[in-house]
Amino acid sequence: MMITGKFAGLLISAAILISCTADGTTNNPIVRPFEWFSYANGDDIRSKCEPGGNARYRMIYNERYDEQVRTYNIWQRPGAKLAEQTTTVFKGGISTDWSLSSAGLDVAGTHVSKNVISLKDLIAIEQALISEGFEKPAVKGEILHSDSFYWIAMVCRDGNFKYYAWTSDNTDIAKLPFLDVLSKGDTTGVAALDPSTSDYPGRGSRSYGGRGQGTYFSMEIGDNGLIQ
Repeated sequence: MMITGKFAGLLISAAILISCTADGTTNNPIVRPFEWFSYANGDDIRSKCEPGGNARYRMIYNERYDEQVRTYNIWQRPGAKLAEQTTTVFKGGISTDWSLSSAGLDVAGTHVSKNVISLKDLIAIEQALISEGFEKPAVKGEILHSDSFYWIAMVCRDGNFKYYAWTSDNTDIAKLPFLDVLSKGDTTGVAALDPSTSDYPGRGSRSYGGRGQGTYFSMEIGDNGLIQ
């Protein structure tokens, strides 16, 4: 993960002092970005991805981190004809009061819905992922900018973990079918933001000084996840 701005030194120090795994909790605003990295990398799913275990899906829609983030966690028992989907919508930012735990996201002002979805709905999600290239190798070196729109998807099936990301550099975010197929299990009542709006001005330098746009950070895709 790459951090820019006045918090960079503090974040580096925090990284040395703590273990940044998504199944731990913290209310420390300096630690949170590293927990988010762990969550976005699916560290908790990877650690429990074993043959014969539950199928796990996590999809993240970053709609400019400081404005809105949507996460979808789905799990299915082996052979089950139903799955459970937890949808979480929140506003990010370094000042946001939130933490991550094994129970999920705990965010002030969060909207959460938990619903059972049918096997047909889960298959529709699978088909949407495959149609958009999920089964291909991740685009190594791809950068996920916190002030942009992007999707991340990760799946554990029978001990096999797969990771992929979509950005405006490799697709038209507005045309991805994920919001539609995930809508059956999303009853948060919070509308997604419009990805057709332009990125922040001055994107090239990411120099937000005095513009109130929050702290910018980026994450880079590796072979099958984020580069740590």
